[in-house]
Amino acid sequence: KTDVTIAKNYLREDEIKELNRIVNMWLDFAEDQALRRKQVFLQDWADKLDQFLSFNDRDVLSGAGKISKKDADDKARLEFDRFAQQRRRLKEAEGALANIAALKAILKKDK
Repeated sequence: KTDVTIAKNYLREDEIKELNRIVNMWLDFAEDQALRRKQVFLQDWADKLDQFLSFNDRDVLSGAGKISKKDADDKARLEFDRFAQQRRRLKEAEGALANIAALKAILKKDK
């Protein structure tokens, strides 16, 4: 249950590859800026990142987003609890069916 609040654990393989590509491009750009001894301040990096994402036809998040980390974590835990409860009920039902099958086999054997 502890990993349900970790980001990116929901991405498919192709989405992870896409994310890796864009991150590598950004890091190459940042390294190039450093090697050319370009002085860049934090706000400049934020602006350049937005420009970089736009240039690469990627969505740019405005602000900090609409959902807080706490709300996202609460939602993830709630969904996991629902999933775990459903999984538990399924296991119990499978166990009950196995018991019924075993009892039927015993009854059949005794006949």
